[in-house]
Amino acid sequence: MSYGRTLEETYKVWLCLGGVGLAVAWRQVPRKYALGALAALTLFAGVNNWRADWGTFAVQADSYDLVHYYLNAKYWDELRYADLYPAALRADFDNGGPFFDPGPAYMQQGNGPDKIRPVEEALARGEIVKRDHFTPERWAAFTHDVLYLERDRDEMSRDLWKQMIQDHGYNGAPAWTAIARPLASWVPVEQVKALCMIDPALLLVALFTLAWAYDGGVALWAALFLFVTYSTRWPVIGWAFLRYDYVAGLMIAMALLKKGREISDTSRYKYVAYAFAGLFASWSATLRLFPAAWLFGPASKGILGLIERKVHKPLLVLAAGFLLGAATLEGYAVLQLGPTVISEHLADMKQHTAPSQLSSRRVGLALALPYRGELMPKNITKQRKAEVEEQRPVQLAIAGLTMFLLGAGMRREKDDEAFAWGFLPLFLLTTASYYYYVTRVTLVIAHAANLDKRRHVAGLAALLGIELFCNKAETGLPEHRVFLVGWLAWLLCAYTVFNVGALLWEAWRKEPASTPSESTPAAVNAG
Repeated sequence: MSYGRTLEETYKVWLCLGGVGLAVAWRQVPRKYALGALAALTLFAGVNNWRADWGTFAVQADSYDLVHYYLNAKYWDELRYADLYPAALRADFDNGGPFFDPGPAYMQQGNGPDKIRPVEEALARGEIVKRDHFTPERWAAFTHDVLYLERDRDEMSRDLWKQMIQDHGYNGAPAWTAIARPLASWVPVEQVKALCMIDPALLLVALFTLAWAYDGGVALWAALFLFVTYSTRWPVIGWAFLRYDYVAGLMIAMALLKKGREISDTSRYKYVAYAFAGLFASWSATLRLFPAAWLFGPASKGILGLIERKVHKPLLVLAAGFLLGAATLEGYAVLQLGPTVISEHLADMKQHTAPSQLSSRRVGLALALPYRGELMPKNITKQRKAEVEEQRPVQLAIAGLTMFLLGAGMRREKDDEAFAWGFLPLFLLTTASYYYYVTRVTLVIAHAANLDKRRHVAGLAALLGIELFCNKAETGLPEHRVFLVGWLAWLLCAYTVFNVGALLWEAWRKEPASTPSESTPAAVNAG
């Protein structure tokens, strides 16, 4: 019964349409029937996500991704951030290669911006890395692992190999590398699928946590989104090594905030919940950096509360848990990987995120501004990259104003819902790859938990409608990815404007929270 990606994404279009219809009808349909329909829709979406094939879930992996994240984590001491491609090419050529024709060029990391250079330079650099960085034993092990992922798993192809060596190399954060390195070292490459199953396990735990903190319906909506979103088309959940760990961390943090705000202010367990929410948020932030944006909402609430002479103690505990977790994980990374690892990573990310390195897989406000709705080809042009760079001041001005209004609108939001809006700063300020947009799941959770309000019905329907468009565009116009991400950016702009306006309207309509002062025995408002 198994089938290919095109049919999978065709089914996703219909699944998204079903989700939109169910969200709109949610308040009119009896609860048990609505939940039954949602469960059936989610079950089919899960089966479709792995193409109705047990082997697709339990056996298949993504060698392209594993070359980057399994190999570079395992051989971090020798490869660091710049030498994965030269070493992999050298190992291939030294063993009867090239197994796949790499073409004439590769993407060079290090020594300034990433740039295309002749493959001969990669081979020469690979010889130096082999001689100066590896012991003979480690080089033999590395060669074995490279050849296994390239030749033995039947998941690599000439086109993928050529695309891979022109990608941007390894970009794992120091904390992620410090955690992943021992796991990759303990598990031999022949059993690498076991490492790929960590992500489904973590996401399953996160979904159960949502069911505990909210209800089963919210967990099902979150699962449906994870199965139908364009953002999980690559890497497929369960095909890569610790690629969705930060998503699980954000979901669990949000659930803990929900549970914590419902606990009595006089109970110490309230502060325990907020502290652990901070720890899980710090896990996501230190492993991927950008999830620190999810603290924007709670920070805005806390600052505006101080202006109103109210101290939100639980939010201070959240911040303390976040800082403690981040300091611990970063300290562990420095101890394990060396004192220069943080500066190396920041330099690597600076080059990787430069406008000149933009690809047609990036999304953000910066990509929306120069787009004019054209049916553009798959690859972004140099002219478009230049426009993005020229419009950077305009982008930052719009982003700053929008975030100011967003912060003002969240001053009356519940703490978990304020946390959920962290996606908007990511969209407004960065040009992150489309697969990081899976983090919209926190918005899905916030909307799904409040479907008694029209604004949240519209928000959930809009998010699923956006996924409908993306899957339809991918199946109907696969060679026009700039068109897809351009319209995706436009649609997210519309979603942002609508929801920021709605938040401001609701905040204006609400009476100021009647919070006892710090001098009274009663506890402060927990949000």
